[in-house]
Amino acid sequence: MSYKVYIFDKAINITDNLNESSKNVYAFSAVDLDDIIVKLQANLLPEVFLYHPHLNEAWNAFKKHFDVIEAAGGIVENDKNKYLFIYRNGKWDLPKGKMEQGEQPNETALREVKEECGIQNIEIDHFLLDTYHLFNDNNKKRLKITHWFKMNEQEKSALIPQTEEGIEKVEWIDVTTDDFPLKNSYENIKLLFSDLNKLKNLK
Repeated sequence: MSYKVYIFDKAINITDNLNESSKNVYAFSAVDLDDIIVKLQANLLPEVFLYHPHLNEAWNAFKKHFDVIEAAGGIVENDKNKYLFIYRNGKWDLPKGKMEQGEQPNETALREVKEECGIQNIEIDHFLLDTYHLFNDNNKKRLKITHWFKMNEQEKSALIPQTEEGIEKVEWIDVTTDDFPLKNSYENIKLLFSDLNKLKNLK
């Protein structure tokens, strides 16, 4: 097991298991996280592996280095095997948003999908995975943890982009025939679809 944390398209892998092909390996206990982040942002490193024999201990120490924000979102599929995408800030993305006080991740995911896309008739099928990325906000280093759920559309409803949140378009897209959204998306979104495809192949 490992944690993959993205900074744009670069990854920090926190792991307790390394193989011979792993490159750019550092001992977690000895690394300067700020230095690693600077090198990744400057394209001096493509990816790094931070090794620690006790993964949970390393992950908890990593999180303490940042302000942690929790969010949740959904991969929504309809009866035509198309997926619900939003277009915002020049990228194709999936609907998601910050958890409000007192909310559970599944509640946040349903609320955000409905708000950002105008869709109402959806239900959660199962939890998929968590994704992680780092960003700067008001000179503070933040770690966003997003809880993702696989959802299904129950009845067709009109799609209405939440323009006040900068969403320009909402579309159903067949990613098996149209790969443009994943080509112009974020690494965590690509990771989600890769994980979803693995689950489908196991069935």
